[in-house]
Amino acid sequence: MKHYLLVRIKTSKKTNLLLKLNKLNVDIKNIIYEPNYLKFQILSSDLKKIKKYLVSFEVEIIDETGIYKLKEELKKNNLIITGIIFAVIIFLILSNIIVKINIIHEDSHLRELISSSLAEAGVTRLSFKKSYDEYEKIIANIKEEYKDKIEWLEIDVEGMVINIRVEERIINEYDKSSNTCHIVAGKSGIIKSITTKRGVAEVSINDYVSKGDILINGNIKLNDEVKTSICASGTVYAEVWYQVNATIPLTEEKVKDTGKMRYNFLIKKGSVETVILKSRVGEEKRVENKFLFSFFGFEVYLQKEYEVEIEKITYNEEEATKKGIALIHEKLELKLDNFESIIEEKVLQKELKNNNIYIDMFLAVREQIGIKEYFDDSRSDTSDEDDNEYTNRIN
Repeated sequence: MKHYLLVRIKTSKKTNLLLKLNKLNVDIKNIIYEPNYLKFQILSSDLKKIKKYLVSFEVEIIDETGIYKLKEELKKNNLIITGIIFAVIIFLILSNIIVKINIIHEDSHLRELISSSLAEAGVTRLSFKKSYDEYEKIIANIKEEYKDKIEWLEIDVEGMVINIRVEERIINEYDKSSNTCHIVAGKSGIIKSITTKRGVAEVSINDYVSKGDILINGNIKLNDEVKTSICASGTVYAEVWYQVNATIPLTEEKVKDTGKMRYNFLIKKGSVETVILKSRVGEEKRVENKFLFSFFGFEVYLQKEYEVEIEKITYNEEEATKKGIALIHEKLELKLDNFESIIEEKVLQKELKNNNIYIDMFLAVREQIGIKEYFDDSRSDTSDEDDNEYTNRIN
């Protein structure tokens, strides 16, 4: 990289000076004429030549450019730059150290077991963080070691904090010891279809059943006498009824990202939050904070500021009503499986009040209502050969 100097020479004969510089083969750039001065850029290597052959002129160096300029600036700001580099190194070290481990579960005994296993794997407070693959291996080992106690385990690294989320494996001792059950109605409704895999159907299509009624009996009877008991199985679909409501505003605001995003830093201590840099997006923005580390009670977050546009939408009564019905459908269908569906619906009441539409709806739904209800019976029989004798199907 060439090193240029910005120089200024006092002279009233600017043209003569330029001619002399040209004879000396001095590379001149960016000439500026001032009342009593001539200002221009030259290569640093030409400075000695000028001073040697133009001894009657006083050459004043105003500024420097190029790599030499950078070196000078580095020398001037040596302490600041060293401090910044040191701070970055400390930050990188601290950001890769675990300062806190949260094991999220109410059972203290289970928390102690997991904490002990983590310590054996080198995951402790003030230790260095591990890679994703290492954490996955640790998770697999802990789940294998406590497979009778742990159903699910996850390690989530958030800055310098590690959160361990665990779900305990619940073993229903009654289910293990009991192999006799009925299929009963979990809800009231009208039977639409019934498929019996094991047991005896107690209801027929179009029968009305109440919650708790036996649909498929696990007691196998002959001449009103129970000969054997099994765990009944099968599916029972019924028409069940819901009365639901929804409130839809006639005006709403939709937020849309413009695609403009800027980074910032947020420092938090208790309820007090301080943003380091001035926001460089518009007044309307969406903010996401990612935890980095905590230090002496201060929490430091990397903040992403997304510029957004807010669009105001106005609905008429008919559009708001359709939106409300669609919302009710969406919420209900989230609870239904592939074989369940809405079979009938009716708006019972619709009211416009305070710039909102209030909708009250009736819905009839085809839904699987059969659930298992266990019971004890000393004559229980788990033989599939015996059970097949009592298998039947009603469409």
